[in-house]
Amino acid sequence: MADERPPRKRLWLGAGAALIALAGTAIGLTSERNEPVPAVSATPSVSAPSASAAAGTRSARALIGLPRTDGTWPGANGMSGVNGDPLFDTAHVRRFCTARGRACRVAQTYTDRTSWAAMTAGSGWTFDLFSDFDGMLVVSQGLVPIGASADLPACAAGDHDQDWKNFGSLMTRYGRGDSVVRLGWEFNERTSPWRADDPKTWIACYRRAATNIRATNPDVLLDWTINAHGTPAGTCGGVSTNCYPGDEYVDIIGIDNYDHYPWSPSKAVFDKAATDPEGLTWLYDFARRRGKPFSVGEWGVVPTGDAGKENPSFVTWMHEWFAAHASNLAYEAYFSDCGAGGVQSSLFRTDAACVKNLRSAAIYRKLYSG
Repeated sequence: MADERPPRKRLWLGAGAALIALAGTAIGLTSERNEPVPAVSATPSVSAPSASAAAGTRSARALIGLPRTDGTWPGANGMSGVNGDPLFDTAHVRRFCTARGRACRVAQTYTDRTSWAAMTAGSGWTFDLFSDFDGMLVVSQGLVPIGASADLPACAAGDHDQDWKNFGSLMTRYGRGDSVVRLGWEFNERTSPWRADDPKTWIACYRRAATNIRATNPDVLLDWTINAHGTPAGTCGGVSTNCYPGDEYVDIIGIDNYDHYPWSPSKAVFDKAATDPEGLTWLYDFARRRGKPFSVGEWGVVPTGDAGKENPSFVTWMHEWFAAHASNLAYEAYFSDCGAGGVQSSLFRTDAACVKNLRSAAIYRKLYSG
């Protein structure tokens, strides 16, 4: 029951954050984690890139479209990665991936959402900092700036169509048009600046944003992502999928899935949380019914949550889940964070700001280095 859970701090990325340590930014993620499925083709429903799309190792469409077989992860073609921590840049993604013993093919990052201009035309730094990353970019982009939830109706009415066109143009200008955008991600999380309390307005805003980003960047892949484990009764009528904007506006369906609220002390609890409404498997089944590939854009252990400790078994169970669903898993990205008030999910950082999740790190390295 999401509304009965104790409130937990949710932090959001502010201006210039890419130039300072993640621990000092506003992007920690201590948030509100805070039926038979019809047969669907195992091939993700992401069309081939157009002639203008980025080629080879940077093309999200090409990389997601590579064949994968259930039973192993990441294998030869699994798209796995992380956010940069403490800086959103290539060097810090590589540092994590060197520590785990396997290169990352996904870098997950964010825009500056302090104003409409900053989050659209002014987010060039997001792409600058990954100009030397030879993999696919996953960009988490809000629907309105921080503190501007009142702008959702204006967005829905088309007042910000040009801003969205500017963002699409920005992506193509930086040679990253063929990337994933997690548009309005975690809209069902209670502290989200673009929380979908009015589903009709939220969906209309999302559709305007999607349509206008695609108008200037037809190669973009749009990922509709929920926050796992519960939707408040006043948001999307208490069910996240009530805010699904429609197949024509979505390329990938995804979830952010952390080990908290509830945490998983046993495999039985993990499996139940996954199959319960708003859970990992529950949403995966929804994605398969829609014929969409699935993503897990953020996941991690949470020693600061209701577990009160790290949970290395969660890493094992998530990896098993990825392997079991590999053929339809577009990508997954661990979320590394040492921010004050954040989830403290870091695996390989050793500085004083970080909780040391040593057992989780050892399990993760063992599972991913092979």
